[in-house]
Amino acid sequence: MTSKADVHVHTKYSGMGSYGFIRFPESVSDPEDVVRIARKVGLRVLCITDHDEVAGAFLAKEYAKQFDDIEVVIGEEITSCEGEIIGIFLTEKVTPQMTAAETCAEIRRQGGLVLAPHPFSKHVPALGREMLEKSDVDGIETLNGGHVDGHANSAAQEAGECNRWACLGGSDAHSLLQIGQAWTEFEGVTAEDFRRAILEHKTRPAGKPMTIFMGTNWSVGVVLQADKLMIKSLFGMLEGADADDPIVRSIRKSSPPKRLLALIGSLFFLMPPMPFLVTVFGQRVMRRWNDPHGGGGRDLSDSRRR
Repeated sequence: MTSKADVHVHTKYSGMGSYGFIRFPESVSDPEDVVRIARKVGLRVLCITDHDEVAGAFLAKEYAKQFDDIEVVIGEEITSCEGEIIGIFLTEKVTPQMTAAETCAEIRRQGGLVLAPHPFSKHVPALGREMLEKSDVDGIETLNGGHVDGHANSAAQEAGECNRWACLGGSDAHSLLQIGQAWTEFEGVTAEDFRRAILEHKTRPAGKPMTIFMGTNWSVGVVLQADKLMIKSLFGMLEGADADDPIVRSIRKSSPPKRLLALIGSLFFLMPPMPFLVTVFGQRVMRRWNDPHGGGGRDLSDSRRR
């Protein structure tokens, strides 16, 4: 029996990202909702890989225990000094900002597998070809659902043809709508079957990158949820469950004036058709940045995630 796994999914525990001076949640998806959608799209194995955190993965795994049609694998997208590395089948958080070699060694110590997400991307930190060759990697993401440029995935697919690593597909979902957009097919039904398939290089990436609609949906959802929590924080209305929200903890680190400025800025962003135009512009920039013949951008494969 052939089953589907998604090796690269985020929840609201992925923390805050940045674009210049603007800070925004990487995801606003609750772990329980991620499991619910993963079941709906037919995933048998779901790897939660938040940025430098495993708390959301453990919550998702606990929630999924009530179902017999899905397994959650504890993962983490770790910021190493040489680029992002995914560890799956982890037992605890891997410390970020170590070298790639140290990161891989810590994943091995926990009995986990080492994956290279978007290994040739130029707009997010990636290992790049030289570091990939040097690192102790089990599989590479030859199809990343968040990379719409085509070039980064094409380079990864070309590298995967040597059969040195398992070829994997991951949605890199930062919103519920993106989950399972790209996936990995394997023989079997369990997480252990999936693990074996990776080690034996018997996996097959499938699916496609996200659409413009999915990108717009993610950006609007992130802004609306952040705005809701910022308004509550400004009026002292964050109590109970809200106070424990990881996004709330990040928002509280900024001063009230900065929160107010962020709210004002978000109002302009939410005015139609701004979200759509920003998404289209972002995708065009991404294509040019990652195009090896387009002359765009600098190589971020050795930079650190902010």
